[in-house]
Amino acid sequence: MKKRLALLICCLGFYPITLNAQLIKLEVGIGTSHYNWLENELTGDFTISVSIQKKNKSRKFFGSFKAIGNLQSSRINRATYEFIQPVNSYLEVISPTEELYASYRGGEAEVGFMWNQKAHTKPSFFPILSLYSKSIARRINSKNTTYLEEEKYALHGIMAGIGLKIPGKSEKTIQIQAFEPIIHDVTLYGAYVGVPFESLVSNNSLSFRGKCSLRHEKFGFHLTFESLNLGSAENKNSKSILASQANSLSGAISYAF
Repeated sequence: MKKRLALLICCLGFYPITLNAQLIKLEVGIGTSHYNWLENELTGDFTISVSIQKKNKSRKFFGSFKAIGNLQSSRINRATYEFIQPVNSYLEVISPTEELYASYRGGEAEVGFMWNQKAHTKPSFFPILSLYSKSIARRINSKNTTYLEEEKYALHGIMAGIGLKIPGKSEKTIQIQAFEPIIHDVTLYGAYVGVPFESLVSNNSLSFRGKCSLRHEKFGFHLTFESLNLGSAENKNSKSILASQANSLSGAISYAF
């Protein structure tokens, strides 16, 4: 019993030493995004991020996770929408003039490193390298029938860029990054499709993101623009997905603990 107690005391004594050796910051934020994609949508966002930096070291590890939820639905242009014909006769046939609506949801995750993160009295540049994962889904439904379809895009790859930090009473940062997907797939589900069909996207292309942040004490204010290139996918069993670009402008406020 005495040995266990002594071991516990040693562990508790070592724990604060470990915390003092590195700076751990937890930050949560809420905001909204306006998506200009196949439709114009407004989403609500919740973000949680953590950063770890050893004392007297210039390299910082960070991780950020965002959940994206739909706040409104937009009417679909039926002239440009490819309708999937029913494969089962018992399903209700939708009228060509039936109004269809789209809603967006998704999430993103990023983990990586920033360098040159020591305290500076003058503006300084810092490189950024991370693994980035983005998912976005376009859910389609009608008001008067049971028609339902959903396109789910998933992109996983490497993001790299550079940032500028401007010190002062309120710290300001500007980041510009490029995203290269390594794995990019589209999953199509529909009431008239049957089982979900997954297709790999072959024509991956670079996407870009720019972010401006203003931090005063524990509060942060962030403005982010992202241009996400979603490649095309061909699937003989359901329908082909044309290439598109999802542009989003996000605003958020955060608090650091």
